Parts: sequence; structure tokens; C-alpha cells
Amino acid sequence: MGVMTTGPSTARGQQRRQQIIGAAAEILRESGPASVSMRNVAKRGAASLSAMTYYFENADELLEEAGRVNIGLWANRAEKVAEQAESGPKPEGREAAIDLVLAATLPKDSPLLGHYSQLIAAGSSAPVARAYHTGRGRLNLAVGRVLNVVGIDAPAELVIAIVDGAAVTALSEGCDVHETARRYLCELLAHYDDETWPCR
Repeated sequence: MGVMTTGPSTARGQQRRQQIIGAAAEILRESGPASVSMRNVAKRGAASLSAMTYYFENADELLEEAGRVNIGLWANRAEKVAEQAESGPKPEGREAAIDLVLAATLPKDSPLLGHYSQLIAAGSSAPVARAYHTGRGRLNLAVGRVLNVVGIDAPAELVIAIVDGAAVTALSEGCDVHETARRYLCELLAHYDDETWPCR
């Protein structure tokens, strides 16, 4: 007897599955993991509930796949910035360097409040937290490449944490996220090289 398998086995089926995952990733980015239900994703992805249970065993599987998509998008963004930085002239001065770092670390195509709200909420969802943790390495490597180009000798993880912390602080206080992150980065860099990265 053969072994029974579930899920799509054709190219069309795989494409439909990815469309559903994309819809779930959108909801996750907009509203956090609590909003990613089979019913909500089916509505967003124009799929029936029976199709949802065909492609995914449960909501946890769908959530983890959506989380992988999102961390992949953030890593892709940082990798594109790194590639542009490595292939172009080295940025001159603090402002140009920080612009590159912010381009690699702050989301460009999604609302900042939604982005950070769902990041914080991700800790309440084991599947999403697992996906983000697994994909974090790519993001760290890409940001590290940007830091190398601009000559900032600081760990990528620390720089990302500074930017994320600045963003959450700014959002909670109604301040400009980019300017707050810029100020925090400037203060961090002053501890690495006072002459090259003066904070004023």
C-alpha cells in the first residue's frame, strides 16, 4: 500500500498555497498573529474553508509559513541595500552612513505602527516566534554587510536592537520614527569612534 500524503502536489496547487500564505502574511503584518485565523485568511485570499484545511493542517502551520514570508521580506530588503552599498561608492559622512543603515533596518512598504505592533505580538505566538527566530540570521548578515561598507564596527544585532527600540519609543511618544532612530544611532556610534561619528 502506498503512503497517503496531504497538500498540493501540482504546480497550480503550490501556487495557490503560496497565495494563501501571502494573504496570511499580509494580515500578520497589519494586525498581528491573533488576526490570522483560517476564516480571515480564506476571506483575504478568496479561498474556501475547505481549501484552507486541504493546504494546511491547522492555523499554526499557516502562521509559521506567514512568519517565514515576512522575515524573508525584511531580509530581502536589507540584502538589496547591502548589494547597492557594496556596488556603489562608499557613503561619505555620518548622515549618509546612517541613511543606509536605516534603509536596511526600517520597513519601507508597511506602516511602522503595524510593523512593530505585530513584532511585539509575535512573542505570544509560538509558530510566528519560531519563524522569526529562524530567519533572523539572514537579516543580521545583511545588516552586517551594510555596516561593513559604511565602516561601522558594531554588531548587527546591536544596531537592529537600537533601531527597533528607537522606533517603539518614537511610536509610543508620537515622535518621528526615523529622526528618533537616527539620534539613537548617532549616540551609539559616538561610543565606537568619537572623531568619525560625532553626535551633534
